[in-house]
Amino acid sequence: MDDFYKNLKPSSQFQSIFEDTIVSKVPDDWFVLITDIVGSTKAIEEGRYKDVNTAGGLTAIAVANVYGHMDFPFVFGGDGVTFLLPINLLFPIRSAIADTISQVKAAFGLEMRAGIVPVQELYRAGTELFLSKFKASEHYVQCSLFGTALPLAEQWIKEGKDESYLVRENEKILPADFTGFTCRWKDVPSERGEIVSLIVKPNHSDLEVCKKIVTRVLNFIRSEYGEEKDYHPLSLNQIELDNGDHLRKEAVARTGKHSGLKFRLTLMQIWIERTLMAAAIRWKLPIKSGHYSLDRLKEYQVMSADFRKYDGTLKMVIDGSKKHRLALERFLEQLEREGLLHYGMFVSNRSLMTCVLKVASSAEVHFVDGADGGFAMAAKVLKEKLKVN
Repeated sequence: MDDFYKNLKPSSQFQSIFEDTIVSKVPDDWFVLITDIVGSTKAIEEGRYKDVNTAGGLTAIAVANVYGHMDFPFVFGGDGVTFLLPINLLFPIRSAIADTISQVKAAFGLEMRAGIVPVQELYRAGTELFLSKFKASEHYVQCSLFGTALPLAEQWIKEGKDESYLVRENEKILPADFTGFTCRWKDVPSERGEIVSLIVKPNHSDLEVCKKIVTRVLNFIRSEYGEEKDYHPLSLNQIELDNGDHLRKEAVARTGKHSGLKFRLTLMQIWIERTLMAAAIRWKLPIKSGHYSLDRLKEYQVMSADFRKYDGTLKMVIDGSKKHRLALERFLEQLEREGLLHYGMFVSNRSLMTCVLKVASSAEVHFVDGADGGFAMAAKVLKEKLKVN
């Protein structure tokens, strides 16, 4: 069962994950699911970064709706998501992902690759996999993943080591359920000058050494940028409801169509809900929708924002000045020269949100990425460095 993860006690602070949290070994009868968009860099260069992020958000809500809750281990990476699955949910989730692959292709013309690797096989290959939990808000508990297993799982999936690991469209048994996926906010402008999408990969296989390297990076970010509130990429003053493109993408994602009666009715429903949300925010109307008080919607986005995470690499979206970013680059370049880490960075002037809400519960997460490619473009820089080394 998935009680293994539910019963783990979450840390109260993100940095404490790397300082004093005891990580737990993933059971060997679990599975690693990795999804990503093939050719995401090309799609982003064509200006389709919102489609790429939407596809990632759809896999998250599809899996959440199989679980029936959101207290399960996953990490969003911009153009894909990494999940850990218990054996009892393997086949329904495999079916949901198979249909998601089909829906992403039909709705956005993007090819999604997905693979499921047994943790037991990764352990047999000599790797390790650990996890911990962090309570980001009362509505969202975030997973962190450690060890050497994930890069090997990704390699096996990309290289097609075992055909049975790959998830195919024809494995669909039941349609994926995307209820709870929303995309109703404009890109969020930087309040301080720049939005930095950062990926840091420690160059060590020892878990404790990796944690110390990440702690050094987080300490520098705190000393340079300030406290979390000082570099948080979402600002209440900058968050605004969208009035077009994002709403249409939500309708496309929910219906799998760009036109037709079902699409138009869904888009109309989204517009009505959006208008009610806008009125509640503007006029401070305490209208309730589930656990939400609609006049406080912007606050919920900030509280449950998924803007820093760890899955073997530290991923962060940071709002700051050019001066701060240049200082961070100098610091990371020094650690890179010392052989402690490699990093990739991408700079934009705004961030974007993709939201996942578990209907009939108070669980939610708002995935944050840098606009124009964010994590995917930072990953491209990182991969080029790793090729050289």
